[in-house]
Amino acid sequence: MKKTKILSAVMAAAIVSSVALTGCAQSGSKTSGGSNSYPADTDTKNVKMLVAVTGGKDAADMTAFQTALSKAVGLNVTLEKPASNYDDVLMEKLKSGEKYDLVYCSQTQLATFVAQKAVRDITADVKKSKTLSDTSNVPQSEWDAIKIDGKIYAGFNKREVERVVNVNSVLLGKAGIDANSIDPTLDGYYQVFTKLKAYNDSTGKVSGFYPYNACISTVYDLQPWFSSLGLKGGIVMQNGKRTVPWSTDKAAPVWQWLNKLYKEGLLDKDSLTNATKDLRNKFNTGLTAVDVDWAAWTGLYNANAGAKYPDSFKAVPLPGTKTPSGSYMLTKGEASLFAIPKNAQNSAGALKVLEYFATPEGGMQLTLGTEGYDYTKSGSTYTLTDIGKKHAMDHGAPFPISMKYTNPIGNNPGVDQAISYLKYSSIETPTVYTSQYQTIVGKYASMIIKGDVSVNTGLTYMRNELQRQQVTN
Repeated sequence: MKKTKILSAVMAAAIVSSVALTGCAQSGSKTSGGSNSYPADTDTKNVKMLVAVTGGKDAADMTAFQTALSKAVGLNVTLEKPASNYDDVLMEKLKSGEKYDLVYCSQTQLATFVAQKAVRDITADVKKSKTLSDTSNVPQSEWDAIKIDGKIYAGFNKREVERVVNVNSVLLGKAGIDANSIDPTLDGYYQVFTKLKAYNDSTGKVSGFYPYNACISTVYDLQPWFSSLGLKGGIVMQNGKRTVPWSTDKAAPVWQWLNKLYKEGLLDKDSLTNATKDLRNKFNTGLTAVDVDWAAWTGLYNANAGAKYPDSFKAVPLPGTKTPSGSYMLTKGEASLFAIPKNAQNSAGALKVLEYFATPEGGMQLTLGTEGYDYTKSGSTYTLTDIGKKHAMDHGAPFPISMKYTNPIGNNPGVDQAISYLKYSSIETPTVYTSQYQTIVGKYASMIIKGDVSVNTGLTYMRNELQRQQVTN
């Protein structure tokens, strides 16, 4: 899953207010999907989408993807994918009043859009759709997870999975470590990191190598370690109040552990400023041996390794540290969604795309890609082309939302084991305060890990600022 930063509540409000005003300025007519009044469709032939992860990997692939999608839904579909900084582009586009029929958004962003009445209620449309309402195809639990006040405001881009600990078992083996026999405790992983460093210092001699890498500033990848204390990440509602368990004194042992890793050169110093792409590149090139990433990326790491897999590189997924009760706690991804803005010009066409993405055929395109370009088919045999191999069976949905879809080639190596840990996962509650939470916790996490402040002092500062910014109450 691509990690995009969450829009702040203030910025999002400005964006979606613009969209809402644009929609209200037009003559309204009710869609089939809700009690709100929306502008009537003025275009029945074209569908314009703003996407972050869906579609092609390059210009030629995007053209092939758009052509196949257009043919599948019987419309002229245009996918606009910003080269970078998707959330910033989304902000600029919607704030300017530009019209899209579908926009990609996170669950947190959707909550803000709904609060500002900038997206359409499609509850009735989902109910009427044979594809979308078929719970053997799209489980009711998936719809329930994205409902806001009992209503549905978006369709799915993909089915979300969880973040797992990935280890390069080849590097671990060279250091005398069996990846499947790691003690699932903080000390157990500390011993792994210590042995990896000792091996590299004495034998490996890889310049710039660190045993463990993370993205600290966004606090995305730390749940497997806080599992050891039974503490859930994000904003957690307790007795009607917003709390942040990782800011409590109970969380101190994990922060002390991370500070210890940093001081002893076991945690990559770039972890304090790393973007996800940096972490992934270092893991795939042997500059780190352990990271935390989405279950799909276990397979993508192995696919991207090419001929190096499995003798020189092999990503193996693990569920992290055990909770005090003997289970595990992992983070499931927020739903990645497509919403129909209030000022959409072809909402009916947008719904056709949402339906297609929820079919096995749509799942095929979102994974393997375009027939004749990314893969070929002979009878029941599917074969990836050289281009398709580079795309690693991910054109926006490594795991399609349709439960009726089966990958005819099979998942990338390691994925099946990775998703077996999904039972231990749950999402962090999406709220309009998520952006502030990430900024504040990431800020003091960096200070604590570097040793700029003591753990207890840093946690006190963290709690105080969370309260000042009304993240907690």
